[in-house]
Amino acid sequence: MKLDHVTSTHPLTPAVHVVPDTPANLRDVRGLRTDDGRIVRRGVLYRSDAPQPHDTAPSDVPVWPPATVIDLRSAMEIRDAPHPLDTDGATVHHIGLGAGLAPEVIAATPPEQRDLTWAYRQLIGDAAAEIAGIVRLVANAPGPVLVHCAAGKDRTGLVIAVLLRTAGVQRTEVRADYLRTNDNLDGLWARLQAAGARLPADEDALFGVEEVALDAVLDDLERHPGGLTGWLVRHGTDPDDLQRLAERLVSRPATVAR
Repeated sequence: MKLDHVTSTHPLTPAVHVVPDTPANLRDVRGLRTDDGRIVRRGVLYRSDAPQPHDTAPSDVPVWPPATVIDLRSAMEIRDAPHPLDTDGATVHHIGLGAGLAPEVIAATPPEQRDLTWAYRQLIGDAAAEIAGIVRLVANAPGPVLVHCAAGKDRTGLVIAVLLRTAGVQRTEVRADYLRTNDNLDGLWARLQAAGARLPADEDALFGVEEVALDAVLDDLERHPGGLTGWLVRHGTDPDDLQRLAERLVSRPATVAR
């Protein structure tokens, strides 16, 4: 399941592109700044599109393969195929997101309402317990941790945004990381096409991401009683895991020499 079939303002017209031999939307989310001036550590949390069986080891992350992989694709997308990183020693957790965007739900929603903000709200509303569980997993599993879906843009973008905001990363920094996907669309399109991905029949473009959609969902979550952390605890995250996540992802406050 991808969210490419909803209305977006960042279309990419298909063309002939070189197929990257590493994930096209891969990045270490290191270096992002928190509200209190700390930074996200290097080599702890990665995000990407789906790894493919014949990929070479990427050179733009410090450690590969990751120790833990969180695959957000549905069972239908995976089609019982083994994960490419299974044989490289990674522990792969399949946590499918997107049931709230089943074809019958989409068909029952007027087209003029099916923008990316609508899709993200459907996804978050349906997957609250799964996202709370992902926070627990990232807080405790061996690292580096890779989070990915098919294109690494919508489901992955939302999950990474929740993780980063839970750890106190500035909203502007979260937004900037999310929008980096729009720079990677050519490679994403080429990899999805080469992998035989089932792209929407009624669209001739792979769509990018929009800050208005991300901001709308983060606003919703942060208006919850207790804010984002209150929402996570309500849906199953242990409060101790919230502290562990922050300690794992971000550096300690700098000490001032006297």
